[in-house]
Amino acid sequence: MKSTTIENAPKFKLMKGVKMTLIGNGERMSFIRIKIKPGAVIPDHSHPHEQIGTCVEGEGVLTSGGEALKVVPGITWTIPPEEVHRFEAKGENPTLIHEIWSPPREDYKKLAKVV
Repeated sequence: MKSTTIENAPKFKLMKGVKMTLIGNGERMSFIRIKIKPGAVIPDHSHPHEQIGTCVEGEGVLTSGGEALKVVPGITWTIPPEEVHRFEAKGENPTLIHEIWSPPREDYKKLAKVV
């Protein structure tokens, strides 16, 4: 078993206004905490990972596969591999998201300096 706390987990900055914490990393999946400043945008992108997420705090708009989803606390989503998606944080407060990727995000492990 592996264990950590959010405070002690490896952190990294994905881009301006987007901070990530690698709170779980296994052989078959990665678990990331994402804090996004209001107005920050994660632009269109895709990857070979299946992605499942939920909003814990804040709000935004997730666009995936050409469909826009209003993101508020409690909403969840699943994005299939290779589907183009983006996220824009809205409102006055940061948006906090928890997401899981499978297979693990090797790029995020490198950014978090755990490789």
